[in-house]
Amino acid sequence: MDWAGGSAGTPDPSLIETDLESRAVFGSWSDKSVGSTRDVDAAHALLEALGGSQETPTVLVTGSKGKGQAAAVAAAYLSAAGLRTGLVSSPGTVSNLDRFALDGTVIGAAVYNRWLRRVDAAVSSLDVPPGNYLAPTGIFTIMGHAMLQAAGAEVIVHEAGMGGAHDEISVLDRVAVGFTSVFPEHLDVFGPTLAHVAREKFGLIRTGDHVISVPQSPIPSMILRQTCDHVNVSAHEVPSGDFLSQNHDLGERLADDVARRLGREPWTGRIELCRPGRAEFCRTAEGTEFFLDACIDPVGMAAALSEAESRWGSVDTVYWSIPTTKDILGLADFLDGRGIEHRFVPLESHHLDYELPAGLQQALQFVQRETLLETIGDRSMIAGTVSFGASVLNEIGVMPTRLYDPDRIGSGEIPHI
Repeated sequence: MDWAGGSAGTPDPSLIETDLESRAVFGSWSDKSVGSTRDVDAAHALLEALGGSQETPTVLVTGSKGKGQAAAVAAAYLSAAGLRTGLVSSPGTVSNLDRFALDGTVIGAAVYNRWLRRVDAAVSSLDVPPGNYLAPTGIFTIMGHAMLQAAGAEVIVHEAGMGGAHDEISVLDRVAVGFTSVFPEHLDVFGPTLAHVAREKFGLIRTGDHVISVPQSPIPSMILRQTCDHVNVSAHEVPSGDFLSQNHDLGERLADDVARRLGREPWTGRIELCRPGRAEFCRTAEGTEFFLDACIDPVGMAAALSEAESRWGSVDTVYWSIPTTKDILGLADFLDGRGIEHRFVPLESHHLDYELPAGLQQALQFVQRETLLETIGDRSMIAGTVSFGASVLNEIGVMPTRLYDPDRIGSGEIPHI
């Protein structure tokens, strides 16, 4: 089948049937009651209902930060090794279309809408127990796996949506598992401590897994070692380095290992990722340069500031937006502590809550999303959720069609068998 163009359609977010998407993917989550439980086991049933299976070799990548980069690098190297490679990212960059790529090419909107209709019917037919719900990230994971299998993927790389042991990627058989740095994130879900988060992430590991990790801080490192000892596997570690190089090395190491196990010679040339909104310098229509990154906590913000400062010397203003489920006060305190002027940007969302409590409304200064790009000046950074970044990218006309190069299959350098 064609993945983009022709009957597949173009990867244009404006062509997504948004009402269908909301019902099929977000309906179960939106209708959940207080105290409901995420039903990861239902992912098995959904995969079968969509005609998918466990037959395609799968690479799983999780962690707290950088897992999207590591997963994309792994997919790019596997494509370059001559394997028709699927990539399921979580979340997308500009829209939910670029969650899904085959040999780097983003799914066409027509194909996406057709699969949404299949998902809508499948979810409606599932027997989800009362008090349980299907998580949107989990539905995207399973939908992507089934889509990519139907499109002829020989190997599929999955970035975890959130967590590890309780993420829907945990139901998939795997040939390798990779871990980026584990930080104290999602403490409201997996916490209250870093140790709890680490147990959730490394709880993905099973007996027989081939495990590769970036160097971890002491607590996650100890829990990784304990988990591997418990299931009698060894964890291989990539060399220590800066944040971006470690994630790249993790993706390359995963691809090298999997390519050899699937009978292909690993690619040793260079690759180029195209991941808009991830530590990227952009320009407004008027030519003002700004830095855009999907950071949602102090650790990520510190890394993003360092990247921007390496080019500008300093950052004048940070415009940021995260929902109330994140640590808004902690991020505000971090920016105040760095002495950086900052403005919060509230969003309207069907799925996330940006309604701040009175105390925070008084403590923060605000800029409306509609006037954001008219407001920013030189040395401005825009940071926050991927949905926030996507709205900015859409405004400046960014529409990803490919997530990485080279594509040795598409170029004819290596024939696809």
